[in-house]
Amino acid sequence: MKKIKKQEIPERRFATDDPDFCVCEIYRKTNKTIYNFRPTKAKEVSSITLDGFQGVPSGLYLNKNGYGFSGSKKGVFLLLGLKNHLANGRILEFIISDKQRKKVKNGIHKISVTLPFIDIKNLLIRLGRINEDNNNELRGSVASFLSTKFPKEIRISADDFDEYKGGEMAALLRRKKVSQKLNEEDLESLSDFFPKIFEGSTKGKKRGVKIGRATLIKKTKTVTDKIFLDEVIKEFDLNLAKKTLSENDWQKFLSEKVFRFMANYITSIEKQNVSVSVSYPDFVLVDVYGFVDVFEIKKHDTPLLSLDEDHDNYYWKADISKAIAQIENYNDEIVRNSDDYIRAVKRKKTLDIRVVRPRGYIIAGTSAQFANKKESADFRKLGSSLKNINFILYDELLANLKNLRSKL
Repeated sequence: MKKIKKQEIPERRFATDDPDFCVCEIYRKTNKTIYNFRPTKAKEVSSITLDGFQGVPSGLYLNKNGYGFSGSKKGVFLLLGLKNHLANGRILEFIISDKQRKKVKNGIHKISVTLPFIDIKNLLIRLGRINEDNNNELRGSVASFLSTKFPKEIRISADDFDEYKGGEMAALLRRKKVSQKLNEEDLESLSDFFPKIFEGSTKGKKRGVKIGRATLIKKTKTVTDKIFLDEVIKEFDLNLAKKTLSENDWQKFLSEKVFRFMANYITSIEKQNVSVSVSYPDFVLVDVYGFVDVFEIKKHDTPLLSLDEDHDNYYWKADISKAIAQIENYNDEIVRNSDDYIRAVKRKKTLDIRVVRPRGYIIAGTSAQFANKKESADFRKLGSSLKNINFILYDELLANLKNLRSKL
């Protein structure tokens, strides 16, 4: 004898303003919810089945007391569209599913329509952005939506609902607190979208659009440079405050975050990225014309000068003398083997460079090391006596970044 399957008794939730009216029937075993409309609001449909949900999911804007879709979201136009274009006088059963499934099941007296939750949610967001008074546009959006989802059954609109229409983004950005409430999904979508704006062709577009895009690119670069520079300056200050920081750490920091803001340079060539048979420096920077300069990076606490007490003059410390000799050797090697180096860079970085008397730069020490004006003056004299080699103190480099930030 077959056992009679027990019918599941739903969990019922009642309206706060009418304890006799059941708004939601939640079936936990079968994982669905039935949302009931108040009789006065049930002109198009008496209830909605939420398949895969235990309760009303966020984003449907269904009133908790059974009054249906909130007025600002205009979900009633969706129900009207289903009734007018699909039901044709039959009873309408409307199902919103948590799965990516859309279906129309026709019957003599009843029609069942299933649509994915995410599609309904996006439709309600779209309707909420449209001017409240423009009901024709609201009906047109619903017609486009239904025609796109059910092209065989409904042919009331030739518009593709999923295709962007000019002005929609402007309407969205006019809403309050957009920038403050972006989530990870928003930021990921924007990071994918902005390059498409910058890289897209402007051929055939109106002059205003071209100018607008150029302005957007300029403003975006300025804002991102400000934000990035603020972070770099803060990190630079912290690094200088440390008693010691390894050469590798300084090289990584300067290469990844500082060199991009040094005037006229467009890229750097790291030693490990260009395999050649002779000795080359850790960093070579390429300017806007393709010429290369050589950089030797020491630590911020590297001693710069020693005092010759007999003559009351300062001279280079041993590490600095070695760095100067190293720069000179690097320059000689690059010039002597320029053809090999140019080919190696072209092969590894697809970059055309020119090697003509490279300038040498040594980044080391800070002006805080100078005990007096004499030591500072001797440092400048010693530096200016070098052939094609310049010194950059870490605090001078930081000051240049701060000046650039103030100009932005």
